[in-house]
Amino acid sequence: MTVYNPQVTYRVQLHKGFTLRQLDEVVPYLQSLGIKTVYASPIFEAVPGSMHGYDQVDPLRISPEIGTEDELRSLILKLQESGIGWIQDIVPNHMAFHSANPWLVDVLEKGTQSPYAHLFDITWTSDLHKGRLMVPFLGSTLQEVCERGELTLVYTHERLQLQYFDNARPVNTRTYETVLDQLQGDVPLGLRSLMQQLDELHSIADSVQYALRWHEFLLQWRSAYAADAEHLIDECISKINTHPQLLLDIAETQAYRLCHWRETDSHINYRRFFTINGLICLNMQSEQVFEWYHAKIFEFVKEGLFNSTLSQQFY
Repeated sequence: MTVYNPQVTYRVQLHKGFTLRQLDEVVPYLQSLGIKTVYASPIFEAVPGSMHGYDQVDPLRISPEIGTEDELRSLILKLQESGIGWIQDIVPNHMAFHSANPWLVDVLEKGTQSPYAHLFDITWTSDLHKGRLMVPFLGSTLQEVCERGELTLVYTHERLQLQYFDNARPVNTRTYETVLDQLQGDVPLGLRSLMQQLDELHSIADSVQYALRWHEFLLQWRSAYAADAEHLIDECISKINTHPQLLLDIAETQAYRLCHWRETDSHINYRRFFTINGLICLNMQSEQVFEWYHAKIFEFVKEGLFNSTLSQQFY
């Protein structure tokens, strides 16, 4: 294998304020400087507004804030024609603990029944956390947050979530059951059908089957909400939000444990990047996780877009 030897390297920090198109415009300037290698910051989708890209949420998609795959290919080919190579900085150790991370959101929703639970380095057997993923982003204890009305149940992005200021976390099937339990009087046929489906969901152990049935349930829930049950469901949610103890009970039944961020000073049940709670590490020692996570990188290397070097720094 021929190893690329980077010379006269120029570091490029890509973000919404400096995109692939803008980098394309300064190629003549790089040529005039005698640059032979562009060393690019992470390019895959990160937390919205990220200025550095190390808080990734999707390693298989170019960040829409910096551009598209076509723009990347066009830019790199233009650089190569100018005798300029491309070294790509990557983030293989961790992802953002953020609601924009679809795999983590699925884990928060389904716990160990999520098909993505194996991706993240989580100690599910921790006695302290009782098999729930720690979510240390509250400004005080969960009970205090509920008593002050800072935690609410909301229906947003077509699913129920627990909202704490600008952070929202998905809820499990038991919460949908709790919402429907607030119904009074004659219950529409569509909602009665949803209740029955919830009973069936609770008995499914296989993670793949559970994910499929859960997806079907959400589709029907959204359909019922949009058709004629919106006001009934909203009334149920409003009723729950007036009872701090009920909200506390709902929070305590999730596959995750909402808690004060300071708790991580003494204990934590997921591996993070140094002491940054907002970055959750991956089980990169797993060949399956490694292959999945690096699929797009391998694709670009095989295409000849990214140059291989003697050493790469892993973050």
